[in-house]
Amino acid sequence: MEAAGVTIAYKFLSSGAVGLFSRHRWPTPAGGLPGDWVSVGGELRPCLNGIHACSATHLVEWLDEELWEIELEGPVLEDDGELVARAGRLTRRIEGWDEGCARAFAARCLNGTVELTAESLVKAGREREAQELSESRSRADAERQVVELARSFEDDPSSPVIFLADATRLARGGRPELVEEAPAADLGGPTAFALAANLGYVCAHIVAQLAEQQRAGAYEETFLAERRRQSLGLAEKLQLPR
Repeated sequence: MEAAGVTIAYKFLSSGAVGLFSRHRWPTPAGGLPGDWVSVGGELRPCLNGIHACSATHLVEWLDEELWEIELEGPVLEDDGELVARAGRLTRRIEGWDEGCARAFAARCLNGTVELTAESLVKAGREREAQELSESRSRADAERQVVELARSFEDDPSSPVIFLADATRLARGGRPELVEEAPAADLGGPTAFALAANLGYVCAHIVAQLAEQQRAGAYEETFLAERRRQSLGLAEKLQLPR
């Protein structure tokens, strides 16, 4: 779908206003004026050629260190939540998106998913495990508690509890298949922004998996709906217009 005119959208960039994949350093606003226009020639092709951005409903699919409001000059091609235009310029940085916001986003995703998983355990008649899971979030050794709980589900490798054990390791920067402590971000470990991206995706997978258990074929629509809910929640937190 294409739209003409000027479109206000959002663009995540790495530190210093650098494109994650293109490595292009974007001109930033100065003196109350937008940054210079950046344009491309040739046919617009999602992921290959064009100025890429997203709407508020797809923020979580592109998380990075900096979030900018961007003005796109039409026509704008929309492809599966991705906006692609021939020209764009940064108009302002969304200062609310910082490490604290990224950590809070990851925590909301994980806490909400724990709650839904506990509810599913209650429905399955496993009240004790549901209580242990719910109480784990308030404990200093939450990761160990969830990992131990997951062992009781080893005969069901598709159990959301097993994926939650992976998620708790991701939350502190570890890898699901490893148990050692993760290095700090300045020593090569994941940043708060990378953790937010990982947790958002994994938690959406768990939510969709829970839905699939209740109704066959519900996975995809639930996953997409959860990602949209995450994006809109983040947009509301950052006070972005939809």
